[in-house]
Amino acid sequence: MDSITKEKFRKIAKISLKKEVKISAKCRHYAILLNLKEIIKITNSKDILFFVPTKYEPDLLLLRRNLSKKHHIFIPFMQNLSFKMVKLKLPFYKFRFGIRQNKFKNEFKKRLDLAVVPVIGVDGKMARIGHGKGFYDRFFSGLKYKPIVVFVEIKDMFIKDIISENHDVRCDFYLTPSKNYLIRGKYDRNFNRLRSRCSGSWHRIRCN
Repeated sequence: MDSITKEKFRKIAKISLKKEVKISAKCRHYAILLNLKEIIKITNSKDILFFVPTKYEPDLLLLRRNLSKKHHIFIPFMQNLSFKMVKLKLPFYKFRFGIRQNKFKNEFKKRLDLAVVPVIGVDGKMARIGHGKGFYDRFFSGLKYKPIVVFVEIKDMFIKDIISENHDVRCDFYLTPSKNYLIRGKYDRNFNRLRSRCSGSWHRIRCN
C-alpha cells in the first residue's frame, strides 16, 4: 500500500468533515468542550487563545460566558500571512476564507498559557494538518515560548503515519467527540484524572 501524502490526506479529511457536519448532531461535539474545560482546569491556564469557529469546527464560543470571569479569552486577528491576538469581543465580521473576527484593538503581547487550535487532521507526531495557509505555523514560530496546545476537531482524524513537516505545529492534546489523545510521558501524572473525568477514550501517543 502506498504511503499517504499530506495533500492527499488533506483532501480526504475535508470530504470526511463535510459529511460529518451533515449527519452528526451538534450536541455530539459538546463532549469536546467539557473535556477542554477540564484540561484548562488541570493546567491552571488563565490566558487562553480560542478561535471563532466555522460550521466544520467545535463551537468554542459556548464556553465564553462560563470562562470569562476567571480567564482571559483571546482570538486571532488576521494580518498578512499570520495573526495577532486580540480580546474576544462581539460583534464579528467576515474576513478572508469565511473566517469571522472582531475589530482589531489592543494586541495581547504577554505570555499565553494555552492555545486551542482547529485542525483537519493530526499525524503520528501529534502535528497539525491544517488547510495549508500556514497562519498558525507562522504565529507559533514567532513566539519565544511554547504554550500548551490543544487541537480540537468534530471527528477523529488521527493518522499514525508521519505526514507533517518540521514547521507544522505540534499539540499536547487532541480532542474529538469519541477519542482523545495526549503525548506519552508529558502528562502521565494527570492521565488517570483525565480518563476518569473526561468523556471518550484516551490514547497516549509516543512522540520522539
